[in-house]
Amino acid sequence: MKPDFSPVASFIEETVLGAHGVPGCDILVQKDHKVLFRHTCGLADRESGTPLAKDQLYQLYSCTKPVTVTAAIRLVEEGRLELDAPVGDYLPAFKDVHLLRNGVRVPPAKAPTVRNLFTMTAGFDYDLHAPATDELLRRNPHATTREVVDSFAAKPLGFEPGDRFQYSLCHDILAAVVEEVAGMRFSDYLDHMMFKPLGMADSGFKTSPGIHARLAAQYLWKDGKMVLTDGTNAYRRSDRWDSGGAGLVSSVADYAAFADALACRGDAANGYRLLKPETVRLLRTEQLSACAMNPAFSCAAGPGYGYGLGVRTRIDQKEGQKSPIGEFGWDGASGLYTLMDPVNRLSIVGGMQVLNWPACIGSAHA
Repeated sequence: MKPDFSPVASFIEETVLGAHGVPGCDILVQKDHKVLFRHTCGLADRESGTPLAKDQLYQLYSCTKPVTVTAAIRLVEEGRLELDAPVGDYLPAFKDVHLLRNGVRVPPAKAPTVRNLFTMTAGFDYDLHAPATDELLRRNPHATTREVVDSFAAKPLGFEPGDRFQYSLCHDILAAVVEEVAGMRFSDYLDHMMFKPLGMADSGFKTSPGIHARLAAQYLWKDGKMVLTDGTNAYRRSDRWDSGGAGLVSSVADYAAFADALACRGDAANGYRLLKPETVRLLRTEQLSACAMNPAFSCAAGPGYGYGLGVRTRIDQKEGQKSPIGEFGWDGASGLYTLMDPVNRLSIVGGMQVLNWPACIGSAHA
């Protein structure tokens, strides 16, 4: 007897779309490579009345980050990338990173490492308009991933590497490390080791007119209203910058193929091994126990989470949550969400396109 998920579908339509005013929503749940639940509802474009399609495209924003750390840890698994090696070993511009103390440049006590990039403890921030970056893009609006990332090294670190967590451009820098180690553009490496083997034909750093036509309209929750935006991704300032932190475009079905593989301990539905089981375990192993209760790690999933190698990871069930220890995932600025549970081999991917989306929860829509 198949389970009845109609109450879940009703909740999505009545609460997410109705009470909170989200234009459209697509939820896909898989277990052991099989679709357990899929519900696509609402509108891709509220102004035109276009229904949300199952193959709709979304800007992933920070849901790009789990893809990037998976690509990087694959190189660790293969012995081509060292977690505790200095970033400068791979990107020479980062050999000279510095802090400012009383206006004087000083080198950090320890050089930032690749592990610091994974865990966002390297001392960087999320300033996309630092002087060196702005100057580079003024001179060359089509700067490459490596050129943009090298410009980040010019800004002083905010703290000693390893001292604390700070949400930052670390995963953009990690993408450039992957480029260097793999010997190819980051987007090409993702195509080679992930997108093509998993059948993710709608995923990539794409900017063509055809891709834009398939993107769900992007909205912003502001002053109690759902406002249509121009669809710009402010985190990708050059068409040749493969932003490992926030630049990918994908569909719910595509991203679910990725999430399902990780939930099934690295094995995809078609038999492709994305990662070894022990590598998936490493990815979701808590790295910052001293900061584990920092709510920044919850990534909109509530209490009980720590931070692994670039993903939130459940570390306790003190609040009565049902998901097991080691469940992991992330979300994005416009409401993309993913959860992977290797204990139950279960994955959840949700798609919508609303910036500032947490603020609309519990608010009357307009």
